[in-house]
Amino acid sequence: MQTINQLKNIMYEMEKKRSELQSFALVNGFTHPTTIRLSQELDELFNVYTEQKNSIHKK
Repeated sequence: MQTINQLKNIMYEMEKKRSELQSFALVNGFTHPTTIRLSQELDELFNVYTEQKNSIHKK
């Protein structure tokens, strides 16, 4: 059950990061260093989510 809650938390963080990224990129451009950093942070959250989800299915 803990892992499912972790997935929900990661999904929530992903949505917040996606929204932040989108808002920033629309104002400052898609090649701005901060836009790229935010995108990389979102990628990391997605990777963590995928690892957690895969670990559930292996059990």
